[in-house]
Amino acid sequence: MREKEQYLEKNRHGSAVFPVEYYDCVYPAGLAGLPVHWHEEFEITYVRGGECTYLIDLEPVPVQEGDFLFLASGVLHGIPEGKTRFLETDSFVFHPEMLGVRGDVCRTRYLLPAERGEIRFPAVIRGETAEPLKTVFDRLKQSFLAKAFGYELEVKALLLQEMALLYRLVPFERKSPENRQVVEKLKTVLQYIREHYQQPVTVGELAELCHFSEYHFMRFFKQYMNMTCVEYLNQYRLEIAAGELAESGESVTEIALNAGFNNLSYFNRVFKRSFGMTPREYRKQFRLRSC
Repeated sequence: MREKEQYLEKNRHGSAVFPVEYYDCVYPAGLAGLPVHWHEEFEITYVRGGECTYLIDLEPVPVQEGDFLFLASGVLHGIPEGKTRFLETDSFVFHPEMLGVRGDVCRTRYLLPAERGEIRFPAVIRGETAEPLKTVFDRLKQSFLAKAFGYELEVKALLLQEMALLYRLVPFERKSPENRQVVEKLKTVLQYIREHYQQPVTVGELAELCHFSEYHFMRFFKQYMNMTCVEYLNQYRLEIAAGELAESGESVTEIALNAGFNNLSYFNRVFKRSFGMTPREYRKQFRLRSC
């Protein structure tokens, strides 16, 4: 298996023949955190309301109502614990391959450099620069949700128009090789956690992925992620558990075990510390909101 394929996100956004999906997200105040992750697709997010601090490619980035985020392939992003003050977003996640034919000028000159991480747009686009993006984004959202005959053509055209506006209106920069190396090491670690969170994961295993000593790895992870690797692993497992509490009928014990927590009392304790309520209270509150 090639190295790049080994670390791809498993979730599919859209379908194989039309790899684009729209997400309407509401993050409540006091969100336990959205674990830092990455995907091969591009993401365009509009903040409808609220504010929070994202972690984007290892940098804290405050966002607020009216902001746009553009996240190219491989960009690490998430919301550190306790950094949300209610947030509503609209997002389109799409694979860049759907916008250009292999070898054509659109793909080689504009899409591939962003896809490979050779260039980076600012994490947040706001003010007058965001207004043309918002106009196109509104048409994109309307077309995707209405799904009138031929909407796929319109969605593709509007995504290309958003990319053209980015290049025309937003200054971008070349990423340094040193930064790319750090990001690639962290992506390797995060993908390993994604694939093995149900099993015991040791600091030694994670350090070996980066060819670091345990001491060096722990300092490295804390420096760039603003939390220890154990804290991140717990946060990721808690997000998995919270999703299962909201969507499945399994017992709290089964959910804790499936998420990688072998001690139920420890699971209850860290869950309450992160979400401000017990797992059972969380499940009850979530289902009341859904009624």
